[in-house]
Amino acid sequence: MNRQQEQINSQETEKEFSNEVIRICIFNCACQFYMLIFSCKLIWLFDSKYIIIFAWFMDLITFVIVMLDRNIGKVLSVVHFLEKVLTISFKITIVIHFEVKEIKLYYIPAVQLFITIGLFLFQVLHHDQSKRKHVIIAHSYSVLYVIQLLLLTLKWNNLFGYTYYQTFIIAWTALGINTFLIILLLITMVENCFLKHLPQINGTIIFWFIFYIIGLTIIPFFLLKTICDFYEGDTIYSNIQLASIAVLVCILIYLFLFIFFTLKIKKQLIVVLQLDHRQAITPKRPLQETTQKKWRKLKIPIMFIRISASYYKMLTRQSTIDTNTRNTSSIPICSDVLRPDSLNFRQSPCQTMMKQMKSIPKDQDSGDFCLICFENEPDVVLHPCNHGGICNNCSENMIKTTKQCFLCRSEIRYALKINQKDGEMLEATDVQKV
Repeated sequence: MNRQQEQINSQETEKEFSNEVIRICIFNCACQFYMLIFSCKLIWLFDSKYIIIFAWFMDLITFVIVMLDRNIGKVLSVVHFLEKVLTISFKITIVIHFEVKEIKLYYIPAVQLFITIGLFLFQVLHHDQSKRKHVIIAHSYSVLYVIQLLLLTLKWNNLFGYTYYQTFIIAWTALGINTFLIILLLITMVENCFLKHLPQINGTIIFWFIFYIIGLTIIPFFLLKTICDFYEGDTIYSNIQLASIAVLVCILIYLFLFIFFTLKIKKQLIVVLQLDHRQAITPKRPLQETTQKKWRKLKIPIMFIRISASYYKMLTRQSTIDTNTRNTSSIPICSDVLRPDSLNFRQSPCQTMMKQMKSIPKDQDSGDFCLICFENEPDVVLHPCNHGGICNNCSENMIKTTKQCFLCRSEIRYALKINQKDGEMLEATDVQKV
């Protein structure tokens, strides 16, 4: 059952990372389609309403994808719905402003900025550490996007007296951040994958990352420069049209090659995402280990005699001295486990007990394996009931779950680890408090 569960979990994890690769591909393709339609606008000078319609269509697709996410709650669903309503309303006001009557456009981006920042803080605080950095990056771009829209509306309402080159300051900044983040991701990937000599990864993925950088940095840079030249009117239109055609051809070639290489190295991308996920989880492990109870050394070792496979008799320090130095004893230390007629007055009670233990058949007192897992060597005695015959792993599992002895169900206060054996006597040197 455990192996089947592990296989199911591994399949679900691989499926999740495969979907992540698909989302990365869809995001890049959506950005390229936006740039594609803007290039067509600059070449053929068609009405801007077609760009608005395309933007509505993309908003609808992203809204459906977000709503299909099973992990999203009702509150987030309402917030995303409100955000998309504002986005669509903003595009409608743009059409009204340029086609019907000039209106104040900056109110909707201001409200949208407030909602986006609130959603950003909520998502960051409610995600675990392994996914938090991805959420921060994604929502940071959303905030930058809304700020850029706000600057554009101020420019359209003549409240921002700067050129389009200066108005798109947020876009230029985002392109610089894109370059920095993707190069940093490339360096991290090289350190994690190639320095570890993973056989699943080869140099093709380096080419894919470089290609990814080009699609989100160089192509948008030239397109944005062409758009600014067009709206500023400082450049001859034929040069703008020629530059737009070059950008359009580059985007088409880029889309074809990007999809081709993504499908070719999809398995390598999944391996990279798995490594990144493991590294995000590993910092949590030391915190978990510190919370676990550790073994600590005893100042004075405790001596035991194994009576049976599951019961150990604790000896006092005085009894062990008597056993090693004297042949007679007037104090019956072990009288609670021996019958009076079995005592030999020329021997100590513990020595008599050892002789009785030697007479026990090996098949009746076989303590070679743990009584719970039957795999590991038994080395733990539970206190105060003094039942043992179990291994360290089973005792820790017992302490974590029931905190009760596996035989008598009495409460466990300490677990004693037997590390040395002196003849028939066992010496416990480590203790773990429950």
